[in-house]
Amino acid sequence: MHEAQTTPDRRAAESLLNADIDVLKLSLRTTNVLRLNQLHTVGDVTRVPAKKLFVLSRLGRNSLREIVDSVGRRGLRLAD
Repeated sequence: MHEAQTTPDRRAAESLLNADIDVLKLSLRTTNVLRLNQLHTVGDVTRVPAKKLFVLSRLGRNSLREIVDSVGRRGLRLAD
């Protein structure tokens, strides 16, 4: 058996998804709320729909917008 070839773009995307949420350069408050809810990597965050993020305790509309914008700047989006 041989391993599937991974392209540089795919490796970069996987690396970003496995990266700590610090790479999103979010405010301290937003970062702390995500960590309190066991969302530690970019992949953790992008697997959660915006509606579910919005109902997290102490995560308001501005924080949600901050997350969506930061993830979007990196070519990613939140789950549907």
